[in-house]
Amino acid sequence: MAFLFRIFSRLSFFFVVYTVLGCTLFDGLSPKDKGSNVIVGWGDSMTEGSNGSSYLIELQKLAPQYTFVNEGISGEKSYQIAKRMLAATDKHSYNTIIWAGRNNYLEPEQIKADIASMVKALGHDRYLVLSIVNGSFGQNEDVFGAGHDAIMKLNGELYTIYGDHYVNIHAYLLSQYDRSSYLDIVDHTDDVVPRSLRFDPLHLNVKGNQKVAERIFQSMNVLTNQ
Repeated sequence: MAFLFRIFSRLSFFFVVYTVLGCTLFDGLSPKDKGSNVIVGWGDSMTEGSNGSSYLIELQKLAPQYTFVNEGISGEKSYQIAKRMLAATDKHSYNTIIWAGRNNYLEPEQIKADIASMVKALGHDRYLVLSIVNGSFGQNEDVFGAGHDAIMKLNGELYTIYGDHYVNIHAYLLSQYDRSSYLDIVDHTDDVVPRSLRFDPLHLNVKGNQKVAERIFQSMNVLTNQ
């Protein structure tokens, strides 16, 4: 009986220590580090969406356990997006998707600085940075054009900086072209997002937003740290 009492006493001691330390360690985490069931997207019109469609709407269909917040505003440049994001401190703890720079892609240093400031403000590593996509605006943004070169160079630099947190949306959309469509084949040759995935020279249709959501969903473990 004495032996059993000693065993029980030791087990009780370890249980108390484990409980106290466990609670202390968890309570010591900042709210930003405890994970989130909310996903927020910061960006311009590519995030805001149009015609009742956005990639966040499509992503919610793939991950219904999360609440989604769309912080995309059409026409905004990277520094405008960053200004809004930095001021919204109540959203910094959310799982965050950053899609910025399309409207000022000829300012790569500004874009990189703006994205870096947003990532730093988060205080956690539950985020993704999406690549800039080019549009069908003639030779400038087609392959070998000056605009195309600028966008691809910036995307390469973002990949170097953010690694697994970087998602190459341009490459994924390009790979989803319709091989039975002559126009899609032309776009693929020009290294432009296939027109079957967009409703104008740049902006994505429902199918295009579905593809963006599919690609982000592949990186959900990075985005949510789960």
